[in-house]
Amino acid sequence: MLNCSYSVKPPADPTRVRAMREADAAAWTDFIARRPEANLYHTLLWRDVITEVFGHQPIYLLAKRGADVCGVLPMYLIHRSRLATRKLGSKLISLPYDIGAGGVHAVDDAAERAMVESAISLARERRVGYLELRYGSDHPRLLRLGMQRSEPVLISEMELDGEAAVWARVREDHRKAIRKAQNRGVTIHEATSLADFREFYQIYVRVFRDFGTPPYGGDYFPALWRLLHPTGAVRLLLAYVGRRCMGGLLLFCWGQNMVSKIAACLPEGVPLRTYAALYWHAIQLGLKLGYRRLSWGTSSRDQAGLIEFKERWGAQSRPAVLYDLPVRGRVPNIEGFYDSAHWTRRLWRRLPLGATRVGGAALNRWYC
Repeated sequence: MLNCSYSVKPPADPTRVRAMREADAAAWTDFIARRPEANLYHTLLWRDVITEVFGHQPIYLLAKRGADVCGVLPMYLIHRSRLATRKLGSKLISLPYDIGAGGVHAVDDAAERAMVESAISLARERRVGYLELRYGSDHPRLLRLGMQRSEPVLISEMELDGEAAVWARVREDHRKAIRKAQNRGVTIHEATSLADFREFYQIYVRVFRDFGTPPYGGDYFPALWRLLHPTGAVRLLLAYVGRRCMGGLLLFCWGQNMVSKIAACLPEGVPLRTYAALYWHAIQLGLKLGYRRLSWGTSSRDQAGLIEFKERWGAQSRPAVLYDLPVRGRVPNIEGFYDSAHWTRRLWRRLPLGATRVGGAALNRWYC
């Protein structure tokens, strides 16, 4: 993470920023592989998922000094309508579908500044409504470039530094929940087929309807299976009692980082401590496979119980910091999307499941 001010002394070689070409794929992957904070969202694998499932246009910027890559910036041009009319608006985001993994990855602050300036120029050239860079930490230098700062949500993340160290940080109530799940017959298995992914999708749609959250469309999980599962970049843990699937946990795995993307359990699975069994198995899997960190995702500040739940596993929480630049429109207040009491979420909870599948697929193309 970059925490210093912009350097006064320029680098010996000029920083050149341009759009990534397919011939740069290996160089891009090699660069982010050397960034300890990089995860699946920064990979070209994830780019392929986004373009296929949601149809957004990737705009990946590459910075070089001489022959060496010194920075990358993955972005997506997102139109409000498939018609892509200027009247309906568009936005340029790094990165959609995650609130704290975007922004520039660079070797120094000079490379970062060059890339952000290029993104600003591109946003103005494309006449988007606004540019948004979603960082997982504070980058106050961007304020000097005219960007606005906000902290809409918190990110919770834990170190995977050995089972004994991790277990020592797990609070007693979670330890009891793990043992209760075992005593009540909850077993965890890793998905091995597309049918397993589809089974979890049915649970996910139901649970997220009850949360008041629009789910991804039906093509999302098959794409994960086909594009990511063969490489080990996605893993799905399923919880069973007997032959009945009670829920699951979708994990994104890349580099040094594992991300808890989606967790969903049927209401009757909650008192069986299904969530505790899934999360503990994910922690053990991360330790076994050599990952260094597990991200528990984001929470709104008013979700005190959820934040405490994550921290009692040993996670630490910090703000996700968004930097926005209005270009032709107003930057929306993203905090409303996380407000569980908002009227739109109360309305969503009343919809039939079929309507949530269709409506969720459409909404997630814009609200991302």
